[in-house]
Amino acid sequence: MYEELLPSIQERESWLKAFGRQTYRDAFRSYTERFGPLYMEAARNCGDPADLAQKLLDGLERGWRAQRFWRRGVVRAEEKQMVVVYLSPMLLGLEEPACQSLAQALMEQWAARWPGDRYTMAPYDQIQAGFRNAIMGIELRR
Repeated sequence: MYEELLPSIQERESWLKAFGRQTYRDAFRSYTERFGPLYMEAARNCGDPADLAQKLLDGLERGWRAQRFWRRGVVRAEEKQMVVVYLSPMLLGLEEPACQSLAQALMEQWAARWPGDRYTMAPYDQIQAGFRNAIMGIELRR
């Protein structure tokens, strides 16, 4: 089941391009419509969310090792960004309680595997509100 979930992190290029003040809202909605039902089903059927989190991280790590050595860091950083700005907020917002547990397990196991590369979670509203309204680095007041 977890192999069906990996594209939610590994198919990152179009999603990361849409991570902007004007486009994030629609991109996040599309992301949730596409991957939300898969994660809710997986969370219901997996038993322990920590096991699913471990399998997801194992799959990501295998994907990194398959990259050329000079691309591994970039791919890892981009996939971490996917987890932070798309996957975790989606999991926190889904109605299935096991999804929140999965988000927490992913964050904890990521920190345990790569202690120098931790991340924190934020809900969608907090991320959406964090975009600056700026032109050429000069912040515009609303």
